[in-house]
Formats: sequence, structure tokens, C-alpha cells
Amino acid sequence: MATPKFKQFFFQTEGEGFAHEHGEANSAENIHVFMELENDEYNETGPFTVTFTAGGGFVSGATHQSLQPSASDEEWFTAGPLPEGEHELRVTLESEDPTAYEWDQPTVEANLWVTVKQARSSAIADDSEHSRDWAYVNIIINADDFLEKPLRGGRFYARITDTDGKTAAHDGDVDEGILSIPGVWAPKKDATLTLYVDALHGAEYLRLEGSGDFNVSGDAVKFRASQGFQDVTVSASDSETAAHKAGVTGSAGIEFKIIKVGGEYTSEDENSRTTGRSEEWTIRVPRENLKLTQLQ
Repeated sequence: MATPKFKQFFFQTEGEGFAHEHGEANSAENIHVFMELENDEYNETGPFTVTFTAGGGFVSGATHQSLQPSASDEEWFTAGPLPEGEHELRVTLESEDPTAYEWDQPTVEANLWVTVKQARSSAIADDSEHSRDWAYVNIIINADDFLEKPLRGGRFYARITDTDGKTAAHDGDVDEGILSIPGVWAPKKDATLTLYVDALHGAEYLRLEGSGDFNVSGDAVKFRASQGFQDVTVSASDSETAAHKAGVTGSAGIEFKIIKVGGEYTSEDENSRTTGRSEEWTIRVPRENLKLTQLQ
């Protein structure tokens, strides 16, 4: 059958970058829903419409082109802010010709539940006493991937907190290594920025996470963000074998990096007692952490 299947379906809030199937949000923030579809290896799905509703209300709808065999498709939806209460987030797929494309049923649905609570006291400085502790600033983050190239990706989510737990949140798009947070309230000192980034890793996305402390001394705060990595040294006769031993797949310079080749030596196979020639390879393997450093 050619019915598309939900491979991933979850939501995230502006203030928290974790994936949820049933969680909480507050009444002052947007909710971002991620959908990934996959198709079987034999059949084409044919065109189908995708409708997203939140709390029973229509949010968006569009016609998707046919998914080819073994193909996948992904999309983000945004809803909110939503009022207090329990709300259903629903995506409905409806085939334009279920009989011709042999769908199991004309429509396929998936849903999530979010509990919306009243937003806590705002982190925005709305009185003179609070204004002395917080500042209205622009935050710019220059982010590099493990290859020391500008980070590419989809969206990012940032949470700014002070020592009392007051929070300001923001989300946006990654633009060739630049993550911009314009016009946000931030504590003047002892502040923490927590960052979640959906970074492009080959043909897929990798969730990166990190945090860093900062102080405000002007109207702009700048950070350098670097993706973590680990250099793994293995012995192998070729790069494909070296990458496999290092636990990575894909292409060098994209999913991993060859740092060093050298130290050629011979090794004996205990079973066959034959001698083969190998080399030492140092493979740089990406990790899911981000190191955030404030720039002066």
C-alpha cells in the first residue's frame, strides 16, 4: 500500500527545545510542530493534502506532491500563542485519489496534546526597579560546525535566564552560520543563554545543544558557538574502513573529517597468519554539543 507513514511527529516550544508528544507550553509563546513522513519502497503515494489544526481551529493546509518509493518528506508548523487549557495538535493527510494509489484509507491522522498554562511574570523590564537589572539588546551568534565551517540548518531556539529563573525566549532560522536574536530583554549580569539548533548534517538534521554565561555591557551581545567533536585514531587500510571503525558513515568532509593519515605499519591476522599493511587514521567525529563563548 502507498499510504505515507508518520516517522516523526512532535512539538517544541519557544522556551524549550526538547521534543514532546504530550507536554506543556505557556500562553505567551508559539508552539512549533515537526512532521516527518516516509513511504514504502514499492509504491508512489500520489498527491495528498496536509492540514494542520490546533485546538480544533484551522492553522494551515497545502497540497503535497506525490512521494516516490522510499522517499521522505518533512515540514514544520507553527501555532499559538494558545489560551490556557488542553489543546490537540492534529495533522491530517488526505489522498486526492486513494483508490488509484491504493491507500489503506482515504485519510491518515496523527495528533499531539499540549497543556497551556498562564505565562509566568514576564522577564521584560516593565518597572523602574526591574529595568535596572535587565537590558534591551541584540544578540548575534556566529556558529561553526565541527568542520570549522559556518553552521547550516533549519531553526534554532534560545532561552535566556537570570539567577532567579526569569526567562526570555526566542526562535529563528539559521542563516549560514549566523543566529540572530534581535530586540530581546536580557539580564545585565549573571545571565545564561541556552541554545538548541537543528543543524544540517549531510542530508539529515542533528539536534545540537549548549549553554554559556554572559554579561551585558552595551546594546549588543556577541557569541561564538562551536560544535563539539572527537578525534578518533584507528588502524585501517582505506578511508572507508577507517570511518567504519570510528563509528561514522557518509562522506569525508561532510559527515566526518579525515585529520591525519600516517604511521604505516604491518599487522598480522591471528586466524590466517597473513600480514597486511595498514595505516593510522585520525577521524574527526561530530558530537551533539555546542560550546558557547561570549566575545568581548
